[in-house]
Amino acid sequence: MNEVARPQAPWALRLVPPFPTIAQRVLSVVSQDDTSLREVYEIVKMDPSFSADLLRFANSALFGVRHEVNSVAQAITMVGLDRVKTIATYVAMNTMIRSAVSMAALRKVWIHSQATAIIAEEAARLNGVPREPAYTGGLLHNLGTLGLMSAYPAEYSRMLEVSDEFGFDLLGIERDLFDIDHCLAGCYLAQDWNFPDELAAAIAGHHDPPVAGDVSLDNLIRVAWRLADTLGYAAFSPEKDWAYEELIAFLPNSKSWLGESAEAARTELDARLSSAGM
Repeated sequence: MNEVARPQAPWALRLVPPFPTIAQRVLSVVSQDDTSLREVYEIVKMDPSFSADLLRFANSALFGVRHEVNSVAQAITMVGLDRVKTIATYVAMNTMIRSAVSMAALRKVWIHSQATAIIAEEAARLNGVPREPAYTGGLLHNLGTLGLMSAYPAEYSRMLEVSDEFGFDLLGIERDLFDIDHCLAGCYLAQDWNFPDELAAAIAGHHDPPVAGDVSLDNLIRVAWRLADTLGYAAFSPEKDWAYEELIAFLPNSKSWLGESAEAARTELDARLSSAGM
């Protein structure tokens, strides 16, 4: 497992909204070896808003549940603890940015993150590696961007406009303005919120070049977010214009909607994101 040295607490992240307490409790309990479904339910039911969101997203095509789920208890039983962890992370992030998601720039980042999560999960499934970490890694790869934009919406949005207009290096201009780029900002937040080191490492290195044939979490995320960009879900101007076929070739196995064609992949993503109200 990769480990990343914890960076010094940056000033730019002091105004980032806290990770919801209810989600932290769920993730902590689910991560324990002897956790029961009942224990998770007892925590979730204490927060009606979180419960409603969990149930809504559990029923959406976003998570691929095939039968209608009518209660939180049923959702937890049906999808299993690993899936509950994934959905809880999604609900928590959605709750964190809800007040600012009406901003066009933040909304683009959030949709890009969801598209990346779906692609990463499908790539993991096809290649026989755990799906839940891949989905979560895809969802949170731009955690630093979401954090900085939530804390400084006007400043970050303006920075993106200037960066796109003049072709500035995004990570460089972030470091100039905030003393930290979104890769390390996301790594810091992941560690601060007690996410696994493997996830923090994937977030920190997601801008590194992808490697052919590598199905590690790090590499799946590197390929997945670039595929999301290529399929029309870019959050900001890409560092390089990749061809869809070029990116798919990095994955050892892509025999599904993911590798059939760019059009098939885009259709699947559109349908699943639409089910979540995106």
